[in-house]
Amino acid sequence: VPTISFRDVKIQRRENDVVGATFGRGFYVLDDYSALREIADGALDGGAALFPVRDAWWYMPSVPGQAAGKPSLGSDDFTAPNPPYGAIFTYYLDQVPKTSKKQRLEREEELRENEEDVPFPGWETLHSEALEQGPMVLLTVRDAQGQAVRRIEGPVEAGLHRVNWDLRLPPADPIELAPPAFLPPWYDPPKGPFAAPGTYSVELALLSSKGVETLAEARRFEVKPVPGFSLEEPDFQAVTAFQAETAELYRQVAGAAEEMQRAEDRLPYLRKALREAPAANPALFADLDEIEASLANLRLRLLGDRIRGKWNEPSVPTVRQRVGQVAYGHWDTRQAPTATQRQSLEVARGEFAGLLGELSEMLEVELPGFEAKLEAAGAAWTPGRKLPD
Repeated sequence: VPTISFRDVKIQRRENDVVGATFGRGFYVLDDYSALREIADGALDGGAALFPVRDAWWYMPSVPGQAAGKPSLGSDDFTAPNPPYGAIFTYYLDQVPKTSKKQRLEREEELRENEEDVPFPGWETLHSEALEQGPMVLLTVRDAQGQAVRRIEGPVEAGLHRVNWDLRLPPADPIELAPPAFLPPWYDPPKGPFAAPGTYSVELALLSSKGVETLAEARRFEVKPVPGFSLEEPDFQAVTAFQAETAELYRQVAGAAEEMQRAEDRLPYLRKALREAPAANPALFADLDEIEASLANLRLRLLGDRIRGKWNEPSVPTVRQRVGQVAYGHWDTRQAPTATQRQSLEVARGEFAGLLGELSEMLEVELPGFEAKLEAAGAAWTPGRKLPD
């Protein structure tokens, strides 16, 4: 907060919030100060601590067409941030284990301060340090049956920290190590379907070179639906079960699409290697053409018609389009799925089952078999090829 006098302070007892009004700088809200009670009772004396979790309201956040939190006045309009959506976890770390490299650097710094020689650590030490992973704080959310539904990473520094769970299951999208180079204001990162309202618990653990260490007792909390439905209140468990079913099929379809793309990326390398291998049978060119045509047919059924898409012409819905329409059309609602959404998911599941068998045959038999013929002909190495015997 700025350096300015606060003229009024109020406590919102139901939500455990503190609201302070300043002289000319607006007002500020400290959300859920209940952790301060346990701190006053000596919670920090025992090392790490996980504080009580306030019950989380379950609803669909409204995100208009502008950037998040900017409904109509443009992305540069000033708005104070809302509290994070979902369940807020507050924890304390008294200390964090240091990596071997950090310990070595601290010892070397001490030697320099004492004007002593700093010895070379040795190649084995440097190799070991390069492989060592830093410590990681993990907060695991479990449902009433004890099943883990989400894992959240928290800051790994000594002190008090807060992180939030957005009440969703893990994203079903393929893993990406870096976000896209350009992120427009309306960019929405991958997300999973919502978890159902009910009783949950969260555990605090530290992952380090010594293994996984539980730092505090689990805390239970409730996820409660905001009342007030314009339509009849649905069966929340059935709604989230359907969304989880959609997420699983989405995960499988997205993975198959990634593997198909990797196979297609190998074809130009194979064609060039075939041209430059004089001992290869010329009949292999026709075999490669057949493999490329088969992959194109699988892509057409799984992902869509790229030729028609260039001209913005409609085409028959594909497996991924059907699953995607159900996911994007239903994951941001609390209502039960429509009959059309259920039917579309069943059609996609049936088509994907047959397509997956053909794709597996291509990736596990036909393409490796062709690459084996290139290997026998002494062709240059190409990406994805099996290592020589």
